[in-house]
Amino acid sequence: MEISGRYGFHAPSEVVFNNLTDPDRVHRWLPLGVYLERRGPDRVRLVAPLGSTECEVDAVAEDMLLTLRSLEPPHVRGTARVEDDAAGGSRVHVVVSADGADLDPADVRDVLDESMRQLCSDVDDNFNTG
Repeated sequence: MEISGRYGFHAPSEVVFNNLTDPDRVHRWLPLGVYLERRGPDRVRLVAPLGSTECEVDAVAEDMLLTLRSLEPPHVRGTARVEDDAAGGSRVHVVVSADGADLDPADVRDVLDESMRQLCSDVDDNFNTG
C-alpha cells in the first residue's frame, strides 16, 4: 500500500520544515492519541491507539526531507519533502507506504490529511506570531 499527497502552506519552506521536525512541536500536529517518545538522536517510539513501534528518523535540512521508518513489523515508511511554492509559500509532498500491514488505505488517507491540516494550523500560528 502507498498513499501520497501534496499540501500547501502559506509560509516559507524553512518555517514548515522546522515545525515538521521540531520535537517540541510534533504533538501539535500528530493525530489524537498518537505521540512520539524520543529514544536517541535518530530514534523514536511511535505510540498509537493500536500499538507502538520503534522508528528510525532522518531529517536532512539541506534537502528539507524527513523520513520515518519502522524498525519492527509491520514495516511502515513515511517521507515528507518540503518544497518552495509560489508567492513565498511552500508545499509538503508526503508518501506513506506499508508492507505487511493490515491498514485500510482510506483510514491512512484520513489520518494523513488531518495531520497535515493540523501542521498547517500550527505553522500559521507560529509564522504569524509577533
